Amino acid sequence: MAYMVMLVADDVDQLNEILEAWKCIHVDDVIYVDSTCFHRAAARPHHIPMRFMFETVSGGRQQCSVTLFGIVADEAMVQQCITQAETVVGDLDAATNTMLVAWPLPIVKGFSAKATCQDDAQ
Repeated sequence: MAYMVMLVADDVDQLNEILEAWKCIHVDDVIYVDSTCFHRAAARPHHIPMRFMFETVSGGRQQCSVTLFGIVADEAMVQQCITQAETVVGDLDAATNTMLVAWPLPIVKGFSAKATCQDDAQ
């Protein structure tokens, strides 16, 4: 059965290293999004607009983490994703504001390794 893997990395500078580590184990169809941590969003400083200063229109939300999503063929691949992620971010059990979660996907359409998953079931 395929699994969804979600990794929230607190350090956005680790994104490329994580992607490379996962690419080594052939997890290369990864989607990532910029994300904002609740504890940091609440603590942002007050903004005082200034004349002739170029500002972002987004409302000043600070990107403080990156969230990666990937589908893997089985639980063994989830364990490999954990191992590879920990080579970059360190021990996930001891990490602050960094986590990896995975859950089974009973229905998957369009996943390139689905033929492998079906072959294993036979």
